[in-house]
Amino acid sequence: MARPEPSALIEVSSEAGRKIGGIYTVIRSKAALLHKKFGENYLLIGFLDDRCNEDVKFEEPAGKLKEIFDELAKEGITCKYGKWLYGDNSNIICVDARQAGERIVEYLAEGRGVQHDKQANYFKYLLWKHFGIDSLMEKSWDFTENVVWGMGVGMLIERLFAAGLFDKKATVLQFHEWISGAALLYCKMKGLGLATVFTTHATVLGRTLAAAGIDVYSEAARANAPISLNVAYNNRCEGKHQLEAAAAKECTVFTTVSETVAEEVKYILGRRADVITVNGIEFGNSKEGRRAHDLSRYARGELQQFMEACFISYYQMRYDNALFVYISGRYEFTNKGFDIFINALGRLNARLKKQKDQERKIFAFIFAPSSVRGPKISVIKNYLLLDKINEILKELPETKDKPYVNMQTAISLLKGEVRVDLENMAKGFIKDGDRPHINCYDLSYQNDAIINACVAAGLNNEKSNVVKVIFYPTYMKPNDGLMNLNYYDVIAAMDVGVFPSRYEPFGYTPVEAAVKMDIAITSDMTGFGRFIMKKIKKKNCGIKVIKMAGRTSDQAAEELSRELERIYRLPPKKLEKEKESAYKMMKHIEWKKVIANYYRAYSMAIEKSLKVEK
Repeated sequence: MARPEPSALIEVSSEAGRKIGGIYTVIRSKAALLHKKFGENYLLIGFLDDRCNEDVKFEEPAGKLKEIFDELAKEGITCKYGKWLYGDNSNIICVDARQAGERIVEYLAEGRGVQHDKQANYFKYLLWKHFGIDSLMEKSWDFTENVVWGMGVGMLIERLFAAGLFDKKATVLQFHEWISGAALLYCKMKGLGLATVFTTHATVLGRTLAAAGIDVYSEAARANAPISLNVAYNNRCEGKHQLEAAAAKECTVFTTVSETVAEEVKYILGRRADVITVNGIEFGNSKEGRRAHDLSRYARGELQQFMEACFISYYQMRYDNALFVYISGRYEFTNKGFDIFINALGRLNARLKKQKDQERKIFAFIFAPSSVRGPKISVIKNYLLLDKINEILKELPETKDKPYVNMQTAISLLKGEVRVDLENMAKGFIKDGDRPHINCYDLSYQNDAIINACVAAGLNNEKSNVVKVIFYPTYMKPNDGLMNLNYYDVIAAMDVGVFPSRYEPFGYTPVEAAVKMDIAITSDMTGFGRFIMKKIKKKNCGIKVIKMAGRTSDQAAEELSRELERIYRLPPKKLEKEKESAYKMMKHIEWKKVIANYYRAYSMAIEKSLKVEK
């Protein structure tokens, strides 16, 4: 007998219509399919702040929805309705409940009598009373903020069903991550009898332990029982952990994003996943892929010019034939494998320095947002001056059709006054120290882990180094004050993306790299890595999975350095062939194939909730 199919979906995430992390990509990229399936019965609920203005076109609500918003406003909960521009113009409601959390309320607490306190603390008390979630010592701002937001979302959901805007028997509510856990638990606490799906993308405790150097996946594989709650207390994340565990326990259907996380949640949260909802991507045809690749030529030129601006006042080198590699992600030095990447580059640089032919360089970028004061003035000035000179060179008959090696070579092709003028302009390049900086922004703190690791590995950008490193410690966007390009344009201009993560439940960064026709290197400690390993049919296909499970960091770094050297030595045509094969491999995770896992979870949720109702 076929399972009942839902006719409506409400999807709840703090990253819906608000770009702050990887879950944004998950939700945005599958929105078109869900919108097509459910039509106007597909609603997203997100977190309202200024970032929503970049993604959402807000409009005035009408009818019952306006009445609900007006009611909630009286309780300190602000709701705004609109269309998510980057999510296929799907309906979205963004919620801000912070004012409600600050209100002083009176309530009776068991064993403590009448309390006069902030409503945020009353919400925490309800979570303790109904679900045993202990947040007495939880002082982190994000826990309180997300509990308050979740409760506000729960109140919104309660009113949507009470007003008859959604049919309880035909609607599934999808909640993402512990951040939305309070909303799910509010619905449970109020006995709304809804079909709920809770998806864990990465457990709070698992991420915390991994950051401390613990191999969570190996521990989970060996464990015969769930982890002790004391571990969460010892790591000071007991509130978030218990909220996440309660949401996993109380939901109708529980899902995770990979087999890796499925092992983890049994150990960390004490419940098996009902369905593995693998993350997917939007995937175009080969013609679209080639077009995107061709468009990257502009970005490649900008990238070469940026690198030249960083190095031009110190020494001369070629920029046209370099291998461009990068790593990107949250600044989690060990979790994301920045240390392994830097170690590997150091080993590779030491080997290449011993060889005779050092003309071809490797430019390695580290994109890890941190706290910055602003771009280095010397880099900005050199970048602007180089741009002026290159604009002139592009118009001169002697240089406009010649392959660009570097500025000095281009000027050497000229004669007469124009050459003298450009040479005089070039005297304006400025130095800021003895050698080129690793970081192109001024940091607002001392002793940065990435810079220290680069120096320790011999990656100090001295002239004799074959591997040159640039640390770009801010989000790449058109107004970042330096390159002024968005992240996806920049990675489209690269050759290799490297992501040797120790803890990554799925991992979109290597997927994004491959979609932009970069060779993608990941690890067998990631959900994506373990998934794609089963799909790789031939050696050197453009996706490489570094073996890290059960190995030391040095062993992983050595394997990575050898793989990067292999790529470095590929002839141009073979390099392009591997980049194209990486792109083709992404067909395995296009949404139109893997969205079926979500649909199965939704049908299961409806079926289970109807059985409970009977």
